[in-house]
Amino acid sequence: MMLKQLNKKELKIYRNLNSENYGEDLSLQVAEKLTKASARNGLYFAHRDYCGLGIFYQENTYVLGTVYDGYGIKDPIITFNSKEAFVTWLASENDKNMALYGEKFNNQTITKSRINWFLDPNYSPVWNDYCMYLKAQSH
Repeated sequence: MMLKQLNKKELKIYRNLNSENYGEDLSLQVAEKLTKASARNGLYFAHRDYCGLGIFYQENTYVLGTVYDGYGIKDPIITFNSKEAFVTWLASENDKNMALYGEKFNNQTITKSRINWFLDPNYSPVWNDYCMYLKAQSH
């Protein structure tokens, strides 16, 4: 999605999103956890219908793509054949940039909060578990 495609309301939301890059340390942790997971596991939401964006490691490739019904990548958006390339890319991304990836603006996109949840030992792709994680973080 291109910035020029956003309407006034979306532009206002976009301007208020976090523009701090995720950084190399966080990105390296994501890459390492992804390589330890099975091909079906990754950073994604698991619920009915459109689940937003997910990041997976499948067949020696890091993949950012659209997820439906919690069943992994339906449509790849970008792929990386090396850990170094993936980490470099993710390290330079932020919530503002990620809001423009995929089919729908800022709808279940990758965020720093989701990355931190993925790295949590209690991570689960279930939406309700993520909501409970966010609630616990706000206290």
